[in-house]
Amino acid sequence: MSTGFSQNVVYDNEVLENKIADILETGLDAMTFMTVDRDLQHNAGMKKVIHTYTYEGAVEAVAEGQATTEKAKLTFAEKEYVVKVKQEEFEYTDEQFMKDPMILEAGLKGAATSMVNDLNNDFFTEIAKTTTLSTYSNAIKYDDIVDAIAKMNLEDETGLFVLINPKQKAEIRKDPDFKASRMGEIIHTGQIGDISGIPVAVSKKVPADTVFVATKEAVTCFVKKEVEVEQDRIKNKRINSIIPRKVGLVALTDSTKAVKITKEALTDSTKAVKITKEA
Repeated sequence: MSTGFSQNVVYDNEVLENKIADILETGLDAMTFMTVDRDLQHNAGMKKVIHTYTYEGAVEAVAEGQATTEKAKLTFAEKEYVVKVKQEEFEYTDEQFMKDPMILEAGLKGAATSMVNDLNNDFFTEIAKTTTLSTYSNAIKYDDIVDAIAKMNLEDETGLFVLINPKQKAEIRKDPDFKASRMGEIIHTGQIGDISGIPVAVSKKVPADTVFVATKEAVTCFVKKEVEVEQDRIKNKRINSIIPRKVGLVALTDSTKAVKITKEALTDSTKAVKITKEA
């Protein structure tokens, strides 16, 4: 770390990177709902290829000297994801820093918050792509979540979570199976409780009348490079630039591990009819 203005550097890059990383870790919620894969850090290239395997076959009893009558079928689907470089930049002058040294802290916090929001947006964009769908009527309740989980055909339900919109908090809290969170029981940022042991978290980024039930295996955050920071300076104008950057991508990698539950649209027969009394 610099000891003064003589070198025109307030912090080393590593210090700035750590400050932003700290804010990301404390402010991030979507990261706890994803699998984090850092394999890209050890391999050259800016693409990630994922194979989804399908095995169709059954064990059969065979007589002595006989072979199986049918062979199992093993196939895979290939999907390619492109790594993205995302960065932002903010400036402050020497004069601004001399007036208020907290301007740099404010800029770092703003940059980190932008990164949090960007990552959250990517997560909700990807999880919304799931092709495993379910519906509910009136208000979301435990039975609707059970039906959604059944569609996932899970043997191990460890790690399941439910994401709802803030407007649905009242609905879920009226369910007798809902239990409010207490100290020591919080698993995810934004968690308000659990319903039969499944954590329920609230986010404004969940669309209205929509609920997601998923595991961390549904969406993956591929990290190519951890958060890094570069600095630049226009010396004769005393303008300092801070450039935070992250490299990676977020992708829905297993649609079978996420269910999108949407509210059923009212039909003509179920729409409420307003009756007015004649004068």
